[in-house]
Formats: sequence, C-alpha cells, structure tokens
Amino acid sequence: MKILWTFDPFEKNKELHEFGKNLLVNLFTKKDSMQAVYVASNAEAELATAFNIPVKKRYTSYPKNLIKDELNEMDLKNVKVEVLLEESLSLTSVVKKIINYTKEKKIDLILIATNSKKVLPKMVLGSFAETLVHMSVCDLLIFHQLTKFALKTPQNLLYAHDFSSKGSIGLMRAAEYAKKWNATLTVVYVPIPEVGMELHEFKSSVQKKVEKLEKTMEKEKVKCRVHLEYDIKPINEIILDVAAKTKADIIAVAAQSNKLTALLGGSTTRKILRESLLPTLVLKV
Repeated sequence: MKILWTFDPFEKNKELHEFGKNLLVNLFTKKDSMQAVYVASNAEAELATAFNIPVKKRYTSYPKNLIKDELNEMDLKNVKVEVLLEESLSLTSVVKKIINYTKEKKIDLILIATNSKKVLPKMVLGSFAETLVHMSVCDLLIFHQLTKFALKTPQNLLYAHDFSSKGSIGLMRAAEYAKKWNATLTVVYVPIPEVGMELHEFKSSVQKKVEKLEKTMEKEKVKCRVHLEYDIKPINEIILDVAAKTKADIIAVAAQSNKLTALLGGSTTRKILRESLLPTLVLKV
C-alpha cells in the first residue's frame, strides 16, 4: 500500500505530527510505501517571509530539510520526503497539486490532520483538510488533536453501511483494511422501511440483506458482525454511539469523489468527521 502523509513543517502543534507517526507505525509495515509530502507555495507565510533564505531553496530544500529533521527526531527513517512547488496563492491549486500527485504516484491512502479547535463544542475541519477530503480520489485517514487511538494494530473497524451500490463498494474496501489489520469488521446498518411496506416484508428484507452480507464476508474470510439499529435519532449519533459500545478503533465511511453532497450540507460523513474522537477512514467510492 502507498501512503501519503500531508506533512506541514510549519505546524506549531507538534503533537499532531507525533500522532501521525503513531498511526503510521501501528497501521502499516515496512512492506508499505510511506512518504511525507508538502506543497510549498506563496500562500505559506513562513515561506513568503523567509527573506534570509534564497528563493530557490526557500521553496525546495528548506522545507524539505525541516521535514527530514522532524522525521529523524521521531525516528521515522523509512518515510520518503517530497516537496511540490505551487506558485499560486489559491488553496484549491495547492490541493489539486496533491491530488494530481496521488494520481501520478498511484497513492492508496492520504493521512491528514485537521485543525480542529479545543475551544469549539464541535470539531471544525480546516479549509485545507476539508477541500482535500472533498476533492480526493483516493482514501483518506483523518485525525485531529482530540483523536484517541490505542498504540496497537486496530482490532475493530466500524463501517457505516446503507446497502446502496456505493455503500457496497465501500464495504468491500473496508473489508480489505480489516484483513490487512486482522481486525473485526463491525457493520452498522440503520434499516428504513419503504413507504407502504408491511412489517413482515420489512423484517424479511432486512434479514436477507444481512445474510447476504455475512456470506460475502465469510467468503472474503473477514471476521464480521452486523449491528442493526432502529433508534429514531440522527444516523451520525447512532454511528458514534455504536462505535463507543463496540469499542471500535477506527470509523470508516464511504464518500463519493468530487460530489458536493458527499461532505457539505450537514451530511452524515461531514458530521462524523467533525464529531468523532476516533481516526476516521474516508473510503472514496
């Protein structure tokens, strides 16, 4: 697996970098390819005002050496460093630079920290993180300074499934991660009856879906359990409640690439990204 860590050498909160290191060390092995990538642009005040450094070095070797020094301090010797140059001041252009790089290098997963603030009652995604999550064509693993993660390989990966075609694609991707970590895959499903459907039809329909899912996971040799939830409350609250009850290590959700509705407008995915205290795996489908 190829992992890209969006590493900001000017991030003041070094605990975020330490947390990113812990995720890399516990989720991936030497067989996985890991690299720290930073986009150097005029939008970064630390670079634009570093007049004591020659321009050629300011946007290339200077940030690259800063990243290397910090990685060495964290004893991460197997992480390659890449600095990309983007002259535009546009945040979207910076994000596109990363997106194009992930396509060119066939990256499987982006590791990214969000700039949520402790003083706010709900988590707020930083503009860079939100834009990257929205535009990315590959999976993302997202964390913030309040994220909690045991320093061990995940034992329980929770996936929110709506049994749509896209949700089923996400399920198979979640199963691949569960196999990689030898973790149990807990599938949360909130059944919603169709208009006019009789109760017995509804129960039968749900049972058939669950049985089909369990057979698929058995065939894939994935340890799986399905959690049905009928409570009448927001789906994101149900997902977070089940994650707590089942002691999940990571929450996985599916989101479409370049679809505004996937992350904006109060969607389940965005709410989970804001409110979850667990690392969130966004599976792009």
